[in-house]
Amino acid sequence: MENSSSQTAIAAHPSTSAEIRQVQIQLFERVRALQHEGAANFTAMKAGSPPSRPLSDHERRVTAHVQHLMNGSTPQHLLLPVISRDDQIRAELDAIAFVQRQLNQRMEIALQNEADRWAAENAAEWAALCRELVLTAVRLASLEDRARSVLDHLQRPVKLAMGNTIGSGLSLLGGGDPLAELRTAAIAEKLVTQSDIRKAQNVEK
Repeated sequence: MENSSSQTAIAAHPSTSAEIRQVQIQLFERVRALQHEGAANFTAMKAGSPPSRPLSDHERRVTAHVQHLMNGSTPQHLLLPVISRDDQIRAELDAIAFVQRQLNQRMEIALQNEADRWAAENAAEWAALCRELVLTAVRLASLEDRARSVLDHLQRPVKLAMGNTIGSGLSLLGGGDPLAELRTAAIAEKLVTQSDIRKAQNVEK
């Protein structure tokens, strides 16, 4: 008997990525079932079973008359599909392939909508994190400058805590002015002001 899972799944009109993914799984399972059925039919045909075939025009007319005359009591062997089972399988597989392409497009839209919704819901928290990261980086750069200025007084190597790391004089942030682009972007996006930057640079001595 023909499985109606694909029709049932699509009738749900999935709109979220989770719903669409569930339908895609159902369609994948239906495709596998149809492929297995088609392979079994082919194997049976090779073993000698007659291939399924569509009814001729005459056979369809005979069946219609029998159904009319018998008023719902038509013998089962006359209740044949108007096309062969192989044709039915190919038609359903083609239909599923079309639906899968439509679902892929829906998935792209759903994912983008969900990403936009997440961004709107988390924008404030993200902006606060970015602001704190920028100011923390500025404070770190200022602390490194202080550490280097302390070491400038040394004329000979001495043993100091973390002398081989912080005491090396190398910046954890990189050479030159590694925060220039970061500061500029943060100010342009109004996450921080020049006053915020100056306050962060003024680490308590």
